[in-house]
Amino acid sequence: MLDRLGEAVSVVLGALAIAYLVYEIDRRKRRLRDLFHVLDGTEADISADLLNMVESGELKPFFRETPA
Repeated sequence: MLDRLGEAVSVVLGALAIAYLVYEIDRRKRRLRDLFHVLDGTEADISADLLNMVESGELKPFFRETPA
């Protein structure tokens, strides 16, 4: 009976350790993503399309102040 309890405790502790590692990796990825704000695939495609529209003259770039 005591050996089965030991196995159960080991399994639970192992599952908690794995869950913590997954949580920690996800937290660090989110922190780095927030820190560097890297464009994902969709945002990169939209940005490239907008740049192409500006280069072709379909859109004009936005300036807060009038360019000199």
